[in-house]
Amino acid sequence: MENGQRELTQKLMDAFSRFRRLHRGSPLPGIKHSELRILFRLKKIMTTNERGARISELSKVMRVTSPTVTQLVNGLEERGLVERNVDPNDRRSILVTLTQEGEAVIQEAADAFFAEFSSLVLYLGEEKTMQLIELLTESFDFLRNNSHAKIVGDMGSKE
Repeated sequence: MENGQRELTQKLMDAFSRFRRLHRGSPLPGIKHSELRILFRLKKIMTTNERGARISELSKVMRVTSPTVTQLVNGLEERGLVERNVDPNDRRSILVTLTQEGEAVIQEAADAFFAEFSSLVLYLGEEKTMQLIELLTESFDFLRNNSHAKIVGDMGSKE
């Protein structure tokens, strides 16, 4: 790989890395990014299963360990944002559900995220926003459809 392409590739990787770090914070004071992820995921699960979700289910979809989810749920439960209930279909299981307060926090966070992106649209304007949407979509599709092994293999081959 020539130096120009290596430099350009590094700049692109740096740009993606900055975006990843950008949203590690929370738009709401007093609630962590990881707690918001749990709340949003729980809301999504509850659209198809209003009884709630097991800790193991949340752990699996979030790709973190069950003890990690348990700690986060404990904190959310202490603040009244979620509650644990016995599964009526299996009394050995506990289901986590959102409370009204939890729903309100999700709505507040969603509104904050929307306002942030809305201000970006105003800043960029319609034309640049559409270009950004197209580039991000194209980039996502490429990265999703090209496995790491294929990319590494292609980098090693001389064309």
